[in-house]
Amino acid sequence: MWTISRTVSIGALAVLSVMDIHSRRIPVFVLIFGNLAMLGYQIFIGKGDIWLIAGGIGIGILFLLISRVTGEGIGYGDSWLILIMGIYLGVWKLLEALMSAFLFLGAAAAVCLALKKMSKKYKLPFIPFLTAGYLFNILVEGIG
Repeated sequence: MWTISRTVSIGALAVLSVMDIHSRRIPVFVLIFGNLAMLGYQIFIGKGDIWLIAGGIGIGILFLLISRVTGEGIGYGDSWLILIMGIYLGVWKLLEALMSAFLFLGAAAAVCLALKKMSKKYKLPFIPFLTAGYLFNILVEGIG
């Protein structure tokens, strides 16, 4: 069943996907607002398990560290969005979305390389795949 929060999340992810494809940048104010909105959601509406939320935050922080160490091999905007999703989804649903996203990303990269549409050094935008992974898990599980 589609809830308001799920519908808003898909809409926001779709908008961010378009921004990522076109400009490869996500405005900082959008990320700050997203963090504050998800914290507010969990405090006042979601009331999810604090340990699952903390785990999701931990994964987001881990991705931010990976972004820093790899010189944005995974962009900061992508990592901040993973942190926001971790606050919203919690650790397990976030990991499911990430696994699906990386599977879709790998498949797209393999197809593009096989068709010689890109070089090995080309960086695909990640947020569209994160959106697809989240949507895929909603459709498959019917929850999240």
